Amino acid sequence: MFHDSFAQFDERSRIIVRAVRGAQMDWTLVVVLVLAGVFFLWRQSKNTEKAKAANERLERDTRLYRNIKAGMREYHFREREQDFWRAKDGELLFETAHLSAFGVSHFAESRVGFHFKDTEEFGLYGFFAGNDDDVYHSYYRTDRTFQKEEILLTNDED
Repeated sequence: MFHDSFAQFDERSRIIVRAVRGAQMDWTLVVVLVLAGVFFLWRQSKNTEKAKAANERLERDTRLYRNIKAGMREYHFREREQDFWRAKDGELLFETAHLSAFGVSHFAESRVGFHFKDTEEFGLYGFFAGNDDDVYHSYYRTDRTFQKEEILLTNDED
């Protein structure tokens, strides 16, 4: 009888040990799944941050692009009365309440630099006439020296 009781106790303890080991295995799996979930959430937040930064850049660049185009409309309007081709590098071409336009020298392009007073941004427009009536327009974010060229990313179709 004692032997049977001991055998039953031994069998019960084995069952409990297996259950505990199984529970430990489940906890390990749960911990691994939680860590994987945290990692994927962290990666998603990083991707969201990158997308937000890209969207903000696109909005800023599109606004500057539109301002440069407006500045060039003013330039072409005033060009009828003034000879801007003879302007020296950095020379003020004209000024309005919203912008200042400057002549910018370049070896290949005709360029105009803009300072937009309301946003304190500097933009650069370039024009190049190639062969066979090919015409190229360039739009850049720049600094006050008009030497830096950061191409604008826009969602405008022009």
